Amino acid sequence: MIAVTLTKEEQLMCQEKAEARYKIARELRLKQLRIDTSPMNVELLGVQGEMAFAKIFNLHTPMVEHGADAGWDYEINGVTIDVKTASKPSYKLLFRSLKAFKATIGVLVVKVNDNTFKVVGWSTLKQFTELSKPLNEGGFTLEQSQLRPVEELWKRLTIRRLKNA
Repeated sequence: MIAVTLTKEEQLMCQEKAEARYKIARELRLKQLRIDTSPMNVELLGVQGEMAFAKIFNLHTPMVEHGADAGWDYEINGVTIDVKTASKPSYKLLFRSLKAFKATIGVLVVKVNDNTFKVVGWSTLKQFTELSKPLNEGGFTLEQSQLRPVEELWKRLTIRRLKNA
């Protein structure tokens, strides 16, 4: 688990990206699955989690260009990554269905406070399919204890990058 603190500038960038995503999603008439105090909070939370992940892996800022949801947020040397952000530190990696897990791997980020996020861990699609549990309300979850360490992901992606150089 790696804790990441977002700066004021990064938070402002997250707000801008979230507003753009919210606008695209509403134009496409997409329904949000989570109910929150504000529809924008869901978009903002997701962008903040992506920003935390991007800081660890030295990637570009979260994108709007994919549209509302392309099924992945980042691509590193052919590995697609879907970052899922939860509003509470105890939450699990969640996908609305097994088919919704379109990326090579899924990463769980949890919000600790307004500026701090923990990149908890990751799972392959195969691991998620084998170990996840269905929810009564729909969707599938994987416990944090079953996720692989984010440090392992960094190491694997770095080795892959160096082999492809």
